[in-house]
Amino acid sequence: MSWLKVQVDVDEACVGPLETVLTAFGAVAIDFADAEDQPILEPEPGATPLWQRVRVTALFEPSMGQTEIQLAIASVMEPGALPPIRFGIIEDEDWVARLRDELVPLRFGEDLWICPPGKFPIEEMRPTGKTGPDGPARTIITMEPGLAFGTGTHPTTSLCMDWLANNPPQDRYVLDYGCGSGILGISALALGAATVTAVDIDRQALTATRANARRNMGGDRLVTCRADELPDSMTCDVLLANILSGTLIDLAPVLRKRCHAGTAIVLSGILREQADSVAAAYRDWAEMNAPIDREGWVLLTGTVN
Repeated sequence: MSWLKVQVDVDEACVGPLETVLTAFGAVAIDFADAEDQPILEPEPGATPLWQRVRVTALFEPSMGQTEIQLAIASVMEPGALPPIRFGIIEDEDWVARLRDELVPLRFGEDLWICPPGKFPIEEMRPTGKTGPDGPARTIITMEPGLAFGTGTHPTTSLCMDWLANNPPQDRYVLDYGCGSGILGISALALGAATVTAVDIDRQALTATRANARRNMGGDRLVTCRADELPDSMTCDVLLANILSGTLIDLAPVLRKRCHAGTAIVLSGILREQADSVAAAYRDWAEMNAPIDREGWVLLTGTVN
């Protein structure tokens, strides 16, 4: 089946009203992208940040009239400010299947592998292209690409994964704060954690985490909840927080309450130039290690006093 594709570049303020009207006119899918090469780095968990100029792409049934769509878009624009509207026809495609096909197995540490469904035995691994193990790896996690961020490819995630692989949380209680797809918490379970509590402000992320945990037989040892649903008395042996530097600084007093003496803290989502500010927010109550740098991103680890 083919679809009518409609594409228009608008200011960020117009995105909400435009999405509403396109949906009302029957759009079956709507996508947002950067229209002016203004990158957004790692978002806060559950956040959906936008660019100053946003490229909005919508798909309609091919029978939908172009004039109707133009009038719908014009209805949410300032008079005389209608931007160019581009129309085209595209063929139907399973986008999740396409993404799955593009993903390859990744290794962290010596024995931890993250594999897309159906991609094991391992033939290659990024980024070196080295041949994978002759036999089964000790620990294999299957991650389905989907709605929540997290397949292990971004440096902020891979830094945490390497730390887990090299510091298996055997029989320890782990808190994954800002869990996204659940990749960190599920890896902790696979590496021997007693239980994992996965926290996010986005219900969709919690749903994805539970689904990924069931796929990896870790569902009975993983609990998901929003931050405001955490029991007051809950503390952890390992704290994982892959968020953003500003959020990590703001959350420092909150996260302190979830730790006890000896808790290992693992903080990511931090740009190199932000590392000192984040470390300073935790240094009063944790002994911080030297930062680990990868592609301009930094992992901070430490132990609570």
